[in-house]
Amino acid sequence: MMGFMMWMAGSTVHLFSIGITFSALWQPLSALQGVGKVFEPYKDSKVDLLGPKLVFIALNLVGLGLGVWKLNTLGLLPTHASDWVSSLPPAQV
Repeated sequence: MMGFMMWMAGSTVHLFSIGITFSALWQPLSALQGVGKVFEPYKDSKVDLLGPKLVFIALNLVGLGLGVWKLNTLGLLPTHASDWVSSLPPAQV
């Protein structure tokens, strides 16, 4: 659903697209912090939860990567030399 919302937000910098993008970053981060709480009801000595936990973590990392990709498409990541030109020393003649 978050991928669809990011697609519908477009690739221009607006309040809605920035809000959706930061929501797409925040949700996986908060989910990754609460992995233990999510799987607490299913804790049992007979059930191995390592596989489902790894899938849960992998899917949240994919969601986080999608949010970072959206930040890049909006131009909000400093990935070009022109983004760092203010930290370069002036050219000597």
